[in-house]
Amino acid sequence: MLRSILDLPDVYQSLPAHAKERFDSLYSFSLDTGVLKVPSSMRDWAVKQFGSVHAVEHQPILKVTNKWTFEGALFNKLRADRPIHAGAPVDKEELLAMAAKEPFADVFGRTPEDSFGRVQGPFEVTASNVAKYDAVHGLVVFQRADPLAFTEEETVSHFRTAMSWIGKANLADVTAKYPVIGWNCLWKAGASLVHGHMQVLVGKHEPYATMQLYKLRSEEYAREYGLSYWDAVYAVHKDLGLGAARGDVKVFAHLTPRKEKEVVLFAAASDDSLFRITHKVLKVLTTALGVESFNVVVTLPPLDGSWKGVPVIVRIVDRGALASKTTDIGIAELYLGQNVVAADPVKVWDAMKKSI
Repeated sequence: MLRSILDLPDVYQSLPAHAKERFDSLYSFSLDTGVLKVPSSMRDWAVKQFGSVHAVEHQPILKVTNKWTFEGALFNKLRADRPIHAGAPVDKEELLAMAAKEPFADVFGRTPEDSFGRVQGPFEVTASNVAKYDAVHGLVVFQRADPLAFTEEETVSHFRTAMSWIGKANLADVTAKYPVIGWNCLWKAGASLVHGHMQVLVGKHEPYATMQLYKLRSEEYAREYGLSYWDAVYAVHKDLGLGAARGDVKVFAHLTPRKEKEVVLFAAASDDSLFRITHKVLKVLTTALGVESFNVVVTLPPLDGSWKGVPVIVRIVDRGALASKTTDIGIAELYLGQNVVAADPVKVWDAMKKSI
């Protein structure tokens, strides 16, 4: 099994024929070496920053691409140690002081409600988003202000309330049938407010663009190979020791992560079992792996039941240290479809499998 993602070429060669064929049906990869010369004036710095001059002069870089969705990753572990401009660390007291000044500190008095009203749960209440992504777009505002403090009970309740909001939105407008739940935790993840909250959307007219792509490409894969695309993706990760099933929920550290430490879950239903495992993944990320800011997206099949065989998909990704002044995306992510990744999925899964 993999000890590092850079072992992929060797482990691939050792796979049984059927597993190798399955991998080839979905993914391609290449391992190359970035070569440079460190001048004598930089040698001491290179050793201090990266451990050795050789590590800088000969950098293994693995490229992995999903041949159906064209999601790709470029892995170079040296990037985890590169110099980053950072400000002062952000502590909990500072976060809570910021949250106390925000509208979510008084949800009923300082946020609008949707045309069909609010949904209240034991640990949250919904609001309408004052500056919407899309026509049907609301918020689940957590009772607890601290965005990085959430119990399993709270997390399950937040998701339940989001699902109830989706149901009410669909009853109010039956053309709103393409649901998404999002959780942008803090400013590195795109949140404009500190206070813990989720986004809920139900698209109209057609699915969101990426979901359309996944649907079309998964159907093409099924026609060509006679297999479920979703089952095959999970099986490849399991073959490599990067995934496992927890009841009806399949969990894996992604071979082609959107960014750092991405974990993906497939489930047949958006139920408490899925939400509890999602919470466990988040707790491992924010404790064992030191994640300070993250995105969670839950994409669900259309509410009219028209997409058979498409699972509920949860994707969770680290968005970086709060004090970092460097953004985590550049031209590769924006325009090349290749995500530059420092975190090793093998290390991510090693942390996950002990706790989920």
